[in-house]
Amino acid sequence: MSVLTRRAGSDADAAGVAAAAGDAYDDLAVVLITLIGAVGVEALTARASHLALGEYPSWSQAEKGNAAGPFGQVSSWLERQDSALASEAAAAMLSTLGGLLMTFIGEPLTMRLLRKAWPDGFSDVRSEETFA
Repeated sequence: MSVLTRRAGSDADAAGVAAAAGDAYDDLAVVLITLIGAVGVEALTARASHLALGEYPSWSQAEKGNAAGPFGQVSSWLERQDSALASEAAAAMLSTLGGLLMTFIGEPLTMRLLRKAWPDGFSDVRSEETFA
């Protein structure tokens, strides 16, 4: 079961998905700030949103304003989508963020950080896991 589904529930509306994604992001950001700093987290978030959400026409047409925090624009955009698209896009965003992190610092350290941020998202089995 994914981090988003555990946090939002399987019947969540777009606002619930956005809130769950925001909480998951915040938990990860707290862990990452100690390693790459706030500026690094913001840069990684911007790149992940560009890569993961760029395929959604409504994202590329969205007005990018002054939303609170580096994930604020993503969260605001998710709230305006239908629940299925919000779930798909939030999962894509968090997965892309994890994938970028893995590229920069390697899989072992990334997995330790993800487990620390999202202990509810991992089973005891150390197999290939879904980030979001």
